[in-house]
Amino acid sequence: MTHPATQGTQAPPGGQTAQDDQAQDLALELAATRAELAELREKLDEYEQTLRAIRLGEVDALLVAAVPGQEQVFTLSSADRPYRNFVESMSDGAATVSSSGLVLYANQALATLVESTCRQIVGAPLLDLVQPSSRPSLHRLDPSSGPVEAALSTTTGTSVPVRISSSAPFRVNGETITCITVIDLTGERLAEAKLEHLARHDALTGLPNRTLLTERIAAAIAERAGTDHLVALLFCDVDGFKNVNDAYGHQVGDQTLRVLARRLSDAVRPGDTVARIGGDEFVVLCRGLSEVQAATAIASRIRAAIAVPLRTAPNPLDITISIGIALAPGGDPDTSADSLLRDADEAMYKAKRQGPNVIEVFDEPLRVVAASRLLMLTELRRARIGGELLLHYQPVMNLETETSTGTEALIRWQHPARGLVPPDQFIPFAERTGLIIDIGAWVLGEACRQASIWTGGIAGGQPMEMSVNVSGRQLAQGAGLVHDVRRALADSGIDPNSLVLEVTESALMDDAAAALRVVNELKSLGVRIAIDDFGMGYSSLVYLKNFPVDLLKIDRSFVAGLGHDQQDSAIVRSVIDLAHALGIKAVAEGIETTEHLRILQGLGCSYGQGFLWSPGLPPAKAGDRLRLLSPTGTGTSAPLSRTSAIES
Repeated sequence: MTHPATQGTQAPPGGQTAQDDQAQDLALELAATRAELAELREKLDEYEQTLRAIRLGEVDALLVAAVPGQEQVFTLSSADRPYRNFVESMSDGAATVSSSGLVLYANQALATLVESTCRQIVGAPLLDLVQPSSRPSLHRLDPSSGPVEAALSTTTGTSVPVRISSSAPFRVNGETITCITVIDLTGERLAEAKLEHLARHDALTGLPNRTLLTERIAAAIAERAGTDHLVALLFCDVDGFKNVNDAYGHQVGDQTLRVLARRLSDAVRPGDTVARIGGDEFVVLCRGLSEVQAATAIASRIRAAIAVPLRTAPNPLDITISIGIALAPGGDPDTSADSLLRDADEAMYKAKRQGPNVIEVFDEPLRVVAASRLLMLTELRRARIGGELLLHYQPVMNLETETSTGTEALIRWQHPARGLVPPDQFIPFAERTGLIIDIGAWVLGEACRQASIWTGGIAGGQPMEMSVNVSGRQLAQGAGLVHDVRRALADSGIDPNSLVLEVTESALMDDAAAALRVVNELKSLGVRIAIDDFGMGYSSLVYLKNFPVDLLKIDRSFVAGLGHDQQDSAIVRSVIDLAHALGIKAVAEGIETTEHLRILQGLGCSYGQGFLWSPGLPPAKAGDRLRLLSPTGTGTSAPLSRTSAIES
């Protein structure tokens, strides 16, 4: 259809070209308009999506770039949005960060962490919140490699250790952002520092412990190399401190140790180290001394400070201290922390033997003694590994029937050069060095194994009672001793009631409360407990009444006087009467004559052992002797003479 105005007319020549140009311009203009409309629709759609996201709480902030390089960040709030409520209530810091490193959103926890406000943080570079030394670690932040640790800077200039984690980058409204969480490590660092302090300091006094002392000794020895200066160790041991605990209890004892620690610290020079390495033992490390007299002068000041009566108990306490001094000369390259401690310890023991309240300096004669002890330590370790330790067994007799009820295991050392070494020549040394822990565990296992063999071969299937000595050092282990006993019982399969653990009176009373806990645990295994060498220590009858004890063993020194020493006879009678009153059995050691036997029978003593029947014998001979002495034995059970018993 044509337009009416053009009907019947003819376009002039050349007019078609102008009309075509006009149409083309119009088409181009129309296309541009359509493009603008499409762009507007796209922006409207984007704005609509943004408004919808805002309404749904999916946007934390808007980044507006009116002028390039001068972007403005506008945070959004939506009180009813669950996600925002969650983030705002977090105890850890949280933020969203743009691809250029600007903070788009920060929760209140992060603001509090850096002592600022959310308004001040948002729009600022994240790196501004981080200390310069930590910024390289922030560049390594990646969700695939886990969190990084850094330090934030607060507005007041303090440093806050944190752990920062990040999400993978994602896009919101065309902007790439990352979410991060910031965890405050201040509490963790304080806990770590506390643990580190506890690991290197004594819990009771706060003084350095053996670990820290050893480090400082090594450092002092290294510093003095090539100089004329001396390094001195003063090994201080409180004389008779056990009496304080026995008389007033451990609470007074602990308070006394704290006061002694303060007095020691006040008596030494600034820069000297005072350490507590256990019990009532303190060590003072002194650097930069010019002569031995300087060390003895410090020791004298310590002794004088300790001598002032203490008011930690109901009555004033007069405390003395034994001090051993060891010196490391500047020209001695072989001195170590361990050797210096060992020398000071040796000097202290010499002071103890001369004391109380004596100061002794380590010298050449003591070095010979120390070398001898070191040799014994090496040989004793080799003996344990090389099978040189062995057990002998002595029968335990029922004094009424004069037949054997079991046996006691007695350790011996078959030395390759010195022959059979009795226990009194090496057990105290094993106690002092701690080797007794390993040796004691072996004795328990071997004795229970032998009891299992004899139960089937001698006792006719009836449990063969086995007595084993337990040292004070083993008892102090607590759980370690219980573990060793449980394992020995399990490995041997013997009846727990047939195992008797003998603990000395002094070991039980050294820390009666702790010992009672361990003994109760041992009793729960079904074993029996004997107090060995009763009468030789300073036991408290109050504690004795509470201990679940089955047997009291009367020391051989009292039995030896029976029949001719009235005091010994009175002590033996009293111990037997005490056992009867407590409802337990008495065992007499060291019975050597028939007179001893008859007197003990008359006093009602239940059990005994001694050379009258047999000394300690190796397993094969002990087995033969036990067969003769057992209630079902085929041979005579008559006592041996002392001479024949020794010769057997």
